[in-house]
Amino acid sequence: MDTLQIDNPHIVVQKEQSRASLQEHHGTLDEARATLRAALLIAQEHTLVPKQADIHKSLRDLALKQNDLAGYVEHNNEFTRITEEVNGKDTATKMAMQEKQREIDAVQREHQKHMAVLHSTLPKHIADRVARGETVNDHHENAALIFLDIVGFTSISDRIPSGHVVHLLEQIFTTLDAVCEKHNVVKIKTIGDSYMAVSFGTANSEERTANSGHIYDAATCALEMIASLDTLVITMPPSLGETSWTNDISEIKVRIGMHCGPVTAGVIGTARMQYDVWGDTVNVASRMESTSEPGRIHISEAFATLLPATSSDDSFERPLQVLERGEIEVKGKGMMKTYWLE
Repeated sequence: MDTLQIDNPHIVVQKEQSRASLQEHHGTLDEARATLRAALLIAQEHTLVPKQADIHKSLRDLALKQNDLAGYVEHNNEFTRITEEVNGKDTATKMAMQEKQREIDAVQREHQKHMAVLHSTLPKHIADRVARGETVNDHHENAALIFLDIVGFTSISDRIPSGHVVHLLEQIFTTLDAVCEKHNVVKIKTIGDSYMAVSFGTANSEERTANSGHIYDAATCALEMIASLDTLVITMPPSLGETSWTNDISEIKVRIGMHCGPVTAGVIGTARMQYDVWGDTVNVASRMESTSEPGRIHISEAFATLLPATSSDDSFERPLQVLERGEIEVKGKGMMKTYWLE
């Protein structure tokens, strides 16, 4: 009797469906999908049409859980097609198909909205991982950190309307965002008038080679940040009112600090996700910025040691220069030998 049941394809498919349900219950969704696909092949081989419909329905629901829109559409279409053939009720089936199509359209719209929100708050390569259901918790052995602060911004913001403050920061940070994207550097966040970015190397782009090239990327990015803000023309829309104060700002000056070393990077939060980096490397980079000078880039010895003078695959027009600053007192670190990047 047992042998007959084992050889019975209907029983075999039923057992595989039960196993897939257990796998899904335990959260091993990829294994559940593989089990269902194997069961589907058996059902197709033995023309078990109702079972094929059941399995396509299960695969459709599983695809929805995994944010696999293409898989959802594929299996929903197959489920609908088989159900139509089995039932033979053309009118009812057409109505069901129309309803399912509306559901698919709604799911697709929701998915697009979800992705738009993710891409507006997270770097693209991180947003894509989150959309796939991954937990982002990465260690980077030698990330290059950039900290930037606008010199004298507090005094500027104290004497202009709040709407002007927001518009001014938007112009500055939009300029910095464009520079980061050009140099394969990831913006992490802004805090007030401060800006933080990082170059991971291989994590920034799948094509990036794991070498000191990302250190060079960060350095040239910082230099172009200063150059771009030096030539930035501040404008205000007439709707914001009196803007004569812009004539008193000849150029935007910033201080920059840089350091490299190990960091942990990940996404925190659920309702409001934030991508951030942590570690002592972040603290040292922040200290490099706070002890920098207007219009200058202050770098640690670790960063200076790894920084190549030129890069053959970069369009930056001049070789980098590193000047020794000497030893300075760094809070929490004592005396550190540091350099200027020019």
